[in-house]
Formats: sequence, C-alpha cells, structure tokens
Amino acid sequence: MDHRKIVKMTASMLLLMNASQQSITTFADHLDSGQMTEELVNSTIEEPTENSLMETAENEAMDEQQTSETPESPAIAPSEVPTESTTETTPDGNAELEQSTVDSTVPTTVEQEVTDVSSEPVIPDPNAKTECFEIQGTEDQLASGVFGSSPWRIDQEGVLYIDAGTLGETTSAARAPWFPHRSLIKKIVLTGPVVANTESLGLFFDMNQLTTIENLSNLDISQVTNMDYFFAWCQQLTSLDLTAFDTQNVRSMNYMFNGVSSVSTLDLSNFNTANVTEMSHIFYGMSGLTSLDLSSFNTMNVSNMSYMFYDCSALTTLDVTGFQTANVTNFSHMFRGCSGLSQLDLSSFVTSQATEMSFMFHGCSGLQALDVTHFDTSNVMYMHYMFHGCSGLTELDVSRFDTTNVTSMYYMFFGCSGLTALDVTNFSTTNVTTMSFMFAECLNLEVIDVSGFDTENLRFMRGMFRNCKKITELDLFHFKTGKVQLQQEMFAGTTSLSKISLGIQFYSLTDTNIPELLATEEHTGYWQNVGSGTEDVPLGEYVLSSSSLMTTYQNSMADTYVWQPIASESIRAMDSTIYVGDSWEPIDNFVLATDSNGESIPFDESMVSGTVDTTTAGVYPVTYTNGSASQQINVTVEESQETLKVTDSTIIVGDAWTPSDNFVSATDKTGEAVAFDENMVSGEVDTTQVGEYKITYTFGRLSREITVTVIASQEAIKATDSRIHTGDVWHPSDNFISATNRAGDTLPFDESMVSGTVDTGRTGNFIITYTNGEASQKITVTVVENRETIQAKNGSIYVGDKWAPSDQFVSATNKDGEMIVFDESMVSGTVDTTKAGDYPLTYTNGRATEEVVVVVKENGETIVTKDLQLYIGDTWDPSDGFVSATNREGFTLAFDQNMVSGDVDTNKEGTYTITYTNGSVSETSQVTVSKRGTAGGNANAGGGNTQQKKTANTSATSKKQVQGNAAKNLPKTGEIRSSATVLGFALVGGAIGTYIYKKKKNRKD
Repeated sequence: MDHRKIVKMTASMLLLMNASQQSITTFADHLDSGQMTEELVNSTIEEPTENSLMETAENEAMDEQQTSETPESPAIAPSEVPTESTTETTPDGNAELEQSTVDSTVPTTVEQEVTDVSSEPVIPDPNAKTECFEIQGTEDQLASGVFGSSPWRIDQEGVLYIDAGTLGETTSAARAPWFPHRSLIKKIVLTGPVVANTESLGLFFDMNQLTTIENLSNLDISQVTNMDYFFAWCQQLTSLDLTAFDTQNVRSMNYMFNGVSSVSTLDLSNFNTANVTEMSHIFYGMSGLTSLDLSSFNTMNVSNMSYMFYDCSALTTLDVTGFQTANVTNFSHMFRGCSGLSQLDLSSFVTSQATEMSFMFHGCSGLQALDVTHFDTSNVMYMHYMFHGCSGLTELDVSRFDTTNVTSMYYMFFGCSGLTALDVTNFSTTNVTTMSFMFAECLNLEVIDVSGFDTENLRFMRGMFRNCKKITELDLFHFKTGKVQLQQEMFAGTTSLSKISLGIQFYSLTDTNIPELLATEEHTGYWQNVGSGTEDVPLGEYVLSSSSLMTTYQNSMADTYVWQPIASESIRAMDSTIYVGDSWEPIDNFVLATDSNGESIPFDESMVSGTVDTTTAGVYPVTYTNGSASQQINVTVEESQETLKVTDSTIIVGDAWTPSDNFVSATDKTGEAVAFDENMVSGEVDTTQVGEYKITYTFGRLSREITVTVIASQEAIKATDSRIHTGDVWHPSDNFISATNRAGDTLPFDESMVSGTVDTGRTGNFIITYTNGEASQKITVTVVENRETIQAKNGSIYVGDKWAPSDQFVSATNKDGEMIVFDESMVSGTVDTTKAGDYPLTYTNGRATEEVVVVVKENGETIVTKDLQLYIGDTWDPSDGFVSATNREGFTLAFDQNMVSGDVDTNKEGTYTITYTNGSVSETSQVTVSKRGTAGGNANAGGGNTQQKKTANTSATSKKQVQGNAAKNLPKTGEIRSSATVLGFALVGGAIGTYIYKKKKNRKD
C-alpha cells in the first residue's frame, strides 16, 4: 500500500477516535511505514504551501477548517490574522490534506472562515479505558456476562444473544460490555423483553460486521433519552425494523444512523420526536438509502440539524414537508452530498432563528429546482459553500435574502454551472470579509450585477469570478479594496469579459489574472478607458494589454475599461418608441458618428433616410448613414394609453384643501400608473369663502376640469338645562340633545364634547359647556335638596289573619316634598301569616328607608258547644248549646247571639245543626226534637217549664269542644265553681228521672 495513503488513513482514524497522544503513538507503531508514520502522526499538521489556485479549487477539501466542523470542537473566536482555509476535516475524520495557494507577496496571510458550531457528543474511543464488566469465555462462547440485569453471550458463530432484563448505562466513558468484541459480532438476537437504559449512547456502536438484528421488537426504548450513535457505523447492516420503537422520551438523536451505509429503506413513521432537541448527523453517511419519508417527524423543539442528511448520495426521494424548524439555529451541511435528489420541498421551513447555513446544499448536483424565496436569513452569519456544486439548477432566486449579518460568502455559488443569471442586487455585504470563489465555475452565467456590493470590510476575493466564461461586463465601480489581502485569479477564465468598471477605491489589479484580449477585425487586443468618449468610441488615454493593465493600474486610473474598437467610419443610432401625436425628429435617435480617424462628427440631416408618421400607429424603419457605415433602426409609433381621472368635491369653509385631494389616477402613454404632480394643476380654491371653484388638471395631451364647492359649516350642538336632587346620579349625556358635523351629518354624543362637572352631593347651580368643533352651548344643572321621606309602623296580627304591605304604611313624600300614595314596590320583605314569628320589613322611597316589624301571634280563639235533646213544644234558646268561648288572648267570652247561625223548629220533630262561631273558629251543636214518650224521652209527660226540660234533656248530652291554634288558657277565678254547680244539677236531675222511669215501669208490670 502507498505510504501516503497509509498516513492519511492513520490520521483520519485517530482524529475520529479522539485518541490520546499515547494512543496515537501505539497505533502508529503497527504501521508498515514505521518511524516516518509516527513522526507524521505526532506532528502538528500545518497549512501546506500554495502552488496553484486552480488545483486547490478543484479539490473538494477547499471547505472549512477542522476547527469549525469537528463535533467535539468548541466554538472558536475569530483570529487576529485573517486566514482562508484550503482544508476541511469532515466529521467522519477523513481529513484530506491538500496544497494551498498563497501569494508569495503575502506569505503569512491564509484565508480562514471561522464559524460558531455548538459542542456535540464526543465520539466513543475504542481504546479509552471505560467502566469494567465481568466477561468470561468458554469453548462454546467467545464472551459472556451480565449487563445491568440482562445476561448476554457471544457464541462461536459471532451471534450476540441478549436475554431478558434491563440493560445498563452506555456513555462515551462506559460502553456496552460487548464493545471490545464488536468486530466479531455478525448477528444480534434479543431472546426476550429487554429494557434499554435511559442513557443508551452507542448501544450498538461500530459493529462493523453486523448484518442482522433479530427480534429488535423485544427492545423497549420507551425510557431512553439519549440515542446518540445508537447504530452508528454498522455499515454491514442491510435492514432495520424500528416499527416497535417508542421514542417519546428521546431528547437526542445525534449520529443515530451515522454510517449505516447498506440500508436502502428506513421506516420511521412511528417515531415520536416531539421531545427531540438534537438531530445533527442523524442520517449522515447513509449512502445506500434511496428514499426517506420524514413527513411525520415533529421537529418543533429541534435546534440543530447540521449534517442531518450529509452524504446520503443515493437518496432520490426525501420528504421533509412536515418539518417545523422555527427553533433551528444550525442548518450547515444539512443536505450536503445529496447528489441523487432532483427536487426538495422546503416550503414548511422557518429559518428566522438560523445563524448557520454554510454547506447547506453543497454537492446537490442533481437538484433541478430549489425554492428558497421564503427563507428568512436575517440572522444568518455564514453562507459559504451554501450552493456549492448545485450544477443542475438553471434558476435560483435569492433576491429576497437578507444578508445583513453574513460574514462569509466564499464558494457560495461555486460550480453552479447551469445558472445563466443570478440576482444578488439586494445583497447587503457590509459585514462580509471573504468572497473568494463566490461565483467561480459558474460557466454559463451571463449576467451578474454586483454594483451594489459594499466591500469595505472585504479581505479575500481570490478567484471570485474564475471561469465565469460568459460574463461580458462587470461593474466594480463601487468596490472598496483597501482591506483586501488576497485577490489572485479574481478574473481568471473570464474569456468573454470586454468591459470592466473600476472606481477610485479599487486600488490594484495585481495577480487578478484578467485574460488577454484577442485582436479581431473590429477590435484590437487592448483595453482602453472610455474617458470623454463612449463605450463604442472610447477616448481615454490608457490603452493597455491585460497584463499591463494588471501591473500598472492604480486607483488614479479609475474608469470604465472596454475592449478597444478599431477606428473607422461609424455611426450609431437607437430604436425608440413614441406615441400617436408625439413629435419626432431624426436627431432623436442619433447616438454618435466618427470619421475614419475615429474623431466624433456632429449629426446631419443628410445622414437620415426614411420617415415616421406620428399620426398613425406602426413600426417605421429609418436608416442612418455615415460614409461606408450605416445602421437601420425602428421607430415604433403606438397608441397612447394616457389617462387622467379627477373628481369634484365639496368642502366646508375653513377646511384644508390640496390639489391632490381631487386627483384619482393617471397613466402615461405606456399605461403605467403616474403619481400626482403639482405641475398638473391650474386654478385656486379660497377655503375661507363660500363658492364654486373651477380647477383644471392637465397631463400630456389630456385636460380635465373639476369643481370644488365650498359651503358654510353646519356644525352645531344642542343641550338642555335640568333640575336634579342631591344624591342623584348625573351623566353629561343626560342634558345632550343633538349635534351635527360641518356637513350636517348627525353625530353621536361623545364625552369629549363636555367641559364642567356637577357635584350632586350639594345644592347649587352648575354650568356645563357642550362643544362640537366651533359650536358650543352652556346649560345649567340645578341641584336641589332631596325631600324624599317614608313612614311606616310596627304591627301585630294573629296566625290566619289577612295582611297587606299597605297595613304598615303611614305616609311618603317625593323629592319635592309632595305626598305620594303607597306602592307595592316600596316594600321589601314578607310576612307568613300561617306561622308565628317576628317579620322585619323595609319600606323604601328613593333614598329614604324605614324598617318595621310585624309580629304574628298564635291565635287563642276557642268555642265549646253541646248537643241538646228537646221535645215538640219545648222552648229552644241558642245559649242552651253554648258551653264556653275564649278570645285571641285566651280570655273567657260571654255568649253572644252573633256567635250563632242556624235555627231550631221545636214544633217539628227532627235533628237541627246549629253553628257557633268565635272569630276564626266554629263548632256545631246537634239539637234533636222528638215526641214525648219516645225512647230517651223525659218521664215528666206533664211537661213543666222549658228550663227544666232542657236541663233534664241535656243531662246526658256530651259536650263538644273546639280550640283555635293557640293553647288553651287556664280558667279564670269562679269558672270551676260555676261548672260544678251545673254539673251537680244535671246529676240530681238525672237521678230523679231514672227513679221515676223505673217506678212507672214497675207499676205496668
């Protein structure tokens, strides 16, 4: 093997493994190259000497320095001495050392682009000491042990068996126990449910002989947060079934599939990436992958997408339409090397937070179209190599790019050979320090306008337009090169360049490699500055070859330089377009003419043949002749599309008026809109006087007259006085009646119309002013004493009584002291007449209130009656059936005829119901009238007085007693004695009657 290749491979591997100095030395001892290799590996790799810029640019490693790309490298501050790198070390460690090109006049200056790349996971080092695991081997097994709680073993066939359990932690310092044997493992079998650890960095890292993983669905990753390097560099693995993976807790997926180059398809549709913040390098180096659908990925929390699809060179389909990139700051190298893609839909990309876009589409040579018009690049600092090698693009719209913060643009469009035009006129380049090879190798680019570039801080522009073979002119008049340190080959290969403008701050053309001009029948092989002449007939004093121009040019020679024409008779005229009705003269189209000595000659009518009819639209050829030279031009007469629209208006005396107020629109002869101009107007308007004013608007051949009517103002406001009382609520709108604006339109009330306040807490007259523009009215709000009163009284009733709120009302007066009648709305509170208790009531009249209490008492009314037995002919008195009665207070009442309803006919046999009523209670008495001698009759057939009969008849009659709702009061003094006397008489009468009845019966017997 060639020693140089061995050295390069050795350096790459050791950079990749982040090996220590001792590891480097040990590794180098095993190489055939011996001491030479060891010395090279242990030495500092310095920037090689620059021999050829052409050779350097063709090498791919003209990229960034390793310091900005190695994953574990910290961010680097810009160095004091600006350097331009000709070496890039890619993250996979395959550093390519190449020759650099540096001008011998500035040997210490090497261009370098420094970018700020966040720290990334450290690549696991196979040789570093890590946590120890007990590993044992047998005749049947190469190694075995227990990782976490999962037993594992590697058999003689290279099969790694992982049994059920929970795996231990894997980090860059503590790797899986099978890691030392990774090159022996060809297959993995998960024999049962295996739970992956939260920290699972590089779980299957660098298993370079692994071809199959069996039962991967047994691996539970639901607790995993770190999946960095999970399958990294398993380059023999041909398929991965990840449909059972639960990634909901994963935070980091950096390098997850890095280098898995033999897998052609990958189904990640079930991946839950909502919590993932890091995805850099996730698919880096999957060069066998042909399609990838990530439309289901949730990337809203991802901040780093650098190197995401780097070197996925076989991809022909990539769906990232669902990507949410609002939080992404780093897009560098994202699609680098995806040369198989012909289209890429980035319409969902939000790039407002992005600071890094270098190498983003580098090497996407298959892309036929790319829409980045929606990219917000206002925070981007790095755009170098962004579209490098996108040779398939025929159009690229970057006209909306905001490059205010960009510092590096070198190689930005390098090799975009399919582009014929590129609009960078809006680029802000104030902060850009390097533009080397920015447009180099854009072989078909015909037009590039960089006249607006601010190059005050530019230090490197070598090879900027190299091999832009079709560019004919460059306007660098505003370029400032005072700080430029490298400009070699700036114009190398621009073989069509025939015009270049250089300004007073373009100081030197040394080593810019302007191609030599060829001598032709029409041109010499020299550059000539225009001077006082024209580009066609330059009259400048400097006539120089390309090499002389580069060596002698200094800023005092600033001018536009053109390919010198051979002096001869010449004439130049130009086409033009005019409009029907315009005037035309032959001199209008004449540009210049020279004699055989190249001296300018004036226009002469004899030079012209042909006429133009300006009254009829058409194309009219006109020939201009000067000796042997002639040129035919066309004068096109078109219908004019001039229009002018204005409008009448009405304004109010005192209003401001300007002529533009009545202007509507105008178009020129070509139909293009024309802005209003004061020169269009004649006439004046006196806004202080009522009247009609005529104003004339003129544009081209068009004239329009309008009327401005000035009318008197109808501004007015009306309000009214009012009288209110102390304590009332007052609002300014209460006194407002109406208002009109100057045009007479009704206006609604507005607080701003009012000045003045009303104090409703005291009596008085308050003046309030209502104002509407120039109209105003003063009104008076009179506040008088409030004489509202209300009187009510306490009361008491008994359960069952009727009660109305008006019962307690005494009187009320309104605010003016006038008596008012009772109204139910004055009362709040209720009285339950079915239930004894104290019931508070509030009587309200405006702000006057009075509280009273209605007491509902228990009702002590009772009445007691008795049934009576009478005979036909007896005398009946209502009091006979009455026993006793009490009033509401429970006091005994004497019998009263008003208590009785009903009558008894003592001449007629029957039963009569008599009702006794005392207030709210009543009771009945049954009076039975029968014939004498009947059962139950009186033995005293001879009769006797009524009282005796009644007494006798009522002796056996039972009493009936009815009480009211109140409890029965104790009897008063004398009540018991009276009742006892009656009872005694009744008993004696009964005994006598019984005795007579029995004696009579005995006689009959």
